[in-house]
Amino acid sequence: MAMAIYKNELVKRQFYGHLKNAKGFSLKTIDCFEKAIWLWEDFTGKADFANFNKTKAEEFKEWLKGKKKVRSEGEVSLSFCYDNLRHLKTFFEWLSKQSGYKSKINQTVIDYLNLTMGEIRTATQPRNGECPALEDIKSVIEHITGKSEVEMRDKALISLTFLTGARIAAISSLSMQCFDRKNLTIHQDPTWGVRTKNSKNITTAIVPFSYKEPLNYFLEWFDYLEKDKKFQPTDPIFPATKRENGADNLSYYSSGKVEPTFWKNTTSPRKIFEKRFVQAGIKYYHPHTFRHLLVEEISKLPLTEEQKKAFSQNLGHENTGTTFGSYGYGKIREEKQIEIIRNINFEGQQREVKYLASEEEMERIIQKAINHKQ
Repeated sequence: MAMAIYKNELVKRQFYGHLKNAKGFSLKTIDCFEKAIWLWEDFTGKADFANFNKTKAEEFKEWLKGKKKVRSEGEVSLSFCYDNLRHLKTFFEWLSKQSGYKSKINQTVIDYLNLTMGEIRTATQPRNGECPALEDIKSVIEHITGKSEVEMRDKALISLTFLTGARIAAISSLSMQCFDRKNLTIHQDPTWGVRTKNSKNITTAIVPFSYKEPLNYFLEWFDYLEKDKKFQPTDPIFPATKRENGADNLSYYSSGKVEPTFWKNTTSPRKIFEKRFVQAGIKYYHPHTFRHLLVEEISKLPLTEEQKKAFSQNLGHENTGTTFGSYGYGKIREEKQIEIIRNINFEGQQREVKYLASEEEMERIIQKAINHKQ
């Protein structure tokens, strides 16, 4: 058993290196593969990967679907099973091509790690996730007075997220050099330290909403940092709050000011969103829902295919199907769907239909036209 564990660890290390250096996957994505392999090892008792076969694959699927959620009596979701099986398939497909495993792992057997077609549809169907209404965003932004540096920063932070739909990891890691004031664009450049999904370089134009105030709030903040605070190009657009020592250095308190230090992760900016929603008396929506709101608003417009493509790229998507379809962006909310169906004017459509000529009338009309032509 010890030899099998050593062998497994060695090949896993090679696989993770392949994902990072050959496929260019981020550490976060590699972590998903690692968790899927852990599940397999948990099920098999860390048996040699070379023992993979049809029976083991089928038994693992049933074991996975019956697994309980952490700190809950409920079973894991089909989407959880689908994602882990997908990652596990990729691992065994790679392994089946490696020396020492080619003759032991049958590639056709790897397909037994699939769910049924019905289960896959359930696991991958877009979720009708809620997102804030435009009026909610207005209330949250306008409720922040903007008197202190921290309030100015928070107001600008929520405003830029609304205007771009950029992910919070990217927004919180933007440096001053990332903003092109003349063209009103944000350059989400990983080489400048911006934490984008899969380290993708994204150029994002600020969306010209009719609600103009958020752009002014962001520009005022940026100019304040540049002119008054003398921030340099590599300093953060959204810096961390400055902490001051309390009496006898026994405690720390917020000074209401900021210092040119980046947040270490997205925890602090997420807390800012939650805090500002609560203060405005609005139900809290996490930052990613702003992307859904943006697509929902854009989807109401009669866009050309070129405009759809440009907007999709603005969000960092490679195709419009991702933006408006497969992941649920732009999906009509259920209540709106019901409202639209209920308001269809069937009577009006019937009135239009009754003016259509019958077959006999059409024959008379055609014959009359022929005789007239003759």
